[in-house]
This record gives sequence, structure tokens and C-alpha cells, in this order.
Amino acid sequence: MTEDKKFPIPTAEKEDIEEGLNVVWNMFEKKVRRRAEIQARLTEAVGEKALDLLMREGLLRESGDELVFSPEGERLAKDIIRRHRLAERLLSDVLSMARAELDSNACRLEHIISPEISESICTLLGHPRQCPHGSPIPSGDCCRREEENIRPIVVSLDNMKLGEEGRIAYLLLHDHPELHKLLSLGVIPGAEVRLHQTFPSFVLELGDSQLALEEAVARNIYVRKK
Repeated sequence: MTEDKKFPIPTAEKEDIEEGLNVVWNMFEKKVRRRAEIQARLTEAVGEKALDLLMREGLLRESGDELVFSPEGERLAKDIIRRHRLAERLLSDVLSMARAELDSNACRLEHIISPEISESICTLLGHPRQCPHGSPIPSGDCCRREEENIRPIVVSLDNMKLGEEGRIAYLLLHDHPELHKLLSLGVIPGAEVRLHQTFPSFVLELGDSQLALEEAVARNIYVRKK
């Protein structure tokens, strides 16, 4: 019999807790904290007893007519959101899954991804900061350590080597206004590119065209290397 530590299969109750925390985190991000609104959304997404379960486990508590995370609830919610959004990035950037199918499949994956696997996925994808829908991915220990034991397959353009080729995986459009202009020039997810020059500016070969980019722009274009 193997002595290796096994990652436990989540129980139905644990899945309900994690799904409930996912829902609450997303509502808090939208500044929705009123108990009645959260109760209604949890009932719709998880079940009518979902809020009672989170309260009984000490993961949520009341503050007037609003709800807030307990320290443990916030820690667990941050972890499940991180796993979910990393799963979305993996499905989108590596498996090229259609965006409409990301959320449902990521919901299945998030419950079985161990902490070690989530760090490996994060490192493999170059420590992404946003999910495919533009929501922030909470950072993990690997992001703070900038772990490079696993060679990333998705990197920002400014971290590519001269002559490297790949396909654009995604752009962090919120971080630089110039990126919106590039969309009209064909700098879009799926486009094949080659890094032609890195100094004094980054020059990107895109089909028969060449585009000169400032480092601040190149830093927000992520490429899946060949």
C-alpha cells in the first residue's frame, strides 16, 4: 500500500461551502453585501440552506443588515476564487476552450485542484493577474516567490526572447489604454506573433506587419510560446 498523501475527494457539503464562498466573493467584489440580496443569490446558485451553512461554519457573520467574511471565511474564499480563476485561464489559454464553457468546467475543477497543483498551474501560466473575464486572480505564494521551477508556457511579451514565436493568449486591457488601439490592428487572442526586436522598443511581427511597442504595452500582452 502506498504511503503517499492522498488529496481527499470533496464531500457534497464541502462543495456547497466552496460554491457558496465563490458566490459571496463575487457579490462582495460588486459591492453587494446586504443579507437579503446574498441570501437570494445563494438560494438560486447553491440551495436555500447555503447561507445558513456558511453562517453555521463561522465563515460569514452579520454586520447590521450586511454580511462580512470572518478571517477564516475570507481565507477560504480567496483560495477557492484563485483556484476557479486559474482553472479558467488553464482551460482558455492551454486547452483553447470556448469562453461560454469556461465557468461551468472551472466550477468542476476548482473542487479537486490541490494547493500544489494550483501553484504549478499559476507558474505554468506565468502568474496571470486576471481571469479571461477580466476579474483579478488573488496572488499565491508562488507569485510572491516568483517560482520558476516549472517553465511558463504563457509569458508577457517583455519576457520573451528575441526571435521567439507564439500565439497571443490574452491582453490586460484594463492596464494600458494603448492596448485597445492594438485590437484594431490584429493584436488579438489567437494571432501568431514573433518578437523581432527588444531594444530600444519591442517590435512585434504580426503577419506581414511590424508593430513597435513601448515596454509598458508589451508587459500587458501575454503570449503562449511555441
